[in-house]
Amino acid sequence: MRILGVFGGQDIDGLTATIMKEILNGAHDADCEFINLNNYHLAADRPGQSNSDLDLLATKLSAADVWVLGSPTYFGTVAGQFKQFFDCLRPRMVRMTKKGDTLPGQYKDKHYVSVTSCFASGLDNTFTHQTDATFTMIDKAMSVAGLHKVREVVLPGTWQMMQVPADKVAAARRLGAKLVVKERKDDETVKRYLLLFVMIAVMALATMSIQSLLPFLTTNFWLRYVSFVIIFFILLACLLHYFTFVRHTRR
Repeated sequence: MRILGVFGGQDIDGLTATIMKEILNGAHDADCEFINLNNYHLAADRPGQSNSDLDLLATKLSAADVWVLGSPTYFGTVAGQFKQFFDCLRPRMVRMTKKGDTLPGQYKDKHYVSVTSCFASGLDNTFTHQTDATFTMIDKAMSVAGLHKVREVVLPGTWQMMQVPADKVAAARRLGAKLVVKERKDDETVKRYLLLFVMIAVMALATMSIQSLLPFLTTNFWLRYVSFVIIFFILLACLLHYFTFVRHTRR
């Protein structure tokens, strides 16, 4: 097992980088390496020109089983170094069809962990979603490349914070240990069908409960049917929106 930490940010000794290092420290039985993108000249590939730094990064990424990707949240998204890294690496992460569609490239079926931090408190971040754009940006790049997400880690309330809290350090180390021993299950088809079944069952029960509270909706077959469809649709749409809206870790 090889785990590669890739950090893009201003402070290599900062809070985000520290959490990443603690994740790697927790993976005792793995071959771990931490990369600071500030030490690399990140430039796009040009025909006929060498790109040794990007070649080296691509080789390290290819050799790793799990990527721990970390960047502080600056102005609502990833740091510039991190965005530059993804932009330059994109042609190597995906394959383009003749129609311009993207397909997973050489890193398909690897796994990744996303790490970020922000000044906002945990409560504030829960409602303002300041770190969502960071996780979304990472997820977009990784999903088109065919990687599978293992976990998100966020450290809120970093304003004037001098060191990572002990509970976050412990959680990071536990995550690192799990990365080594946890069996990877990339096909989540059964899980998704079970989740869909539970959602439909709950929404059907809720719809029938609402109908029972409003007897006039069940006076005849068609009124019962139409009201069931409308109520069920509204409840299911709200549930799907809720889970989509809060899909990222914020505390």
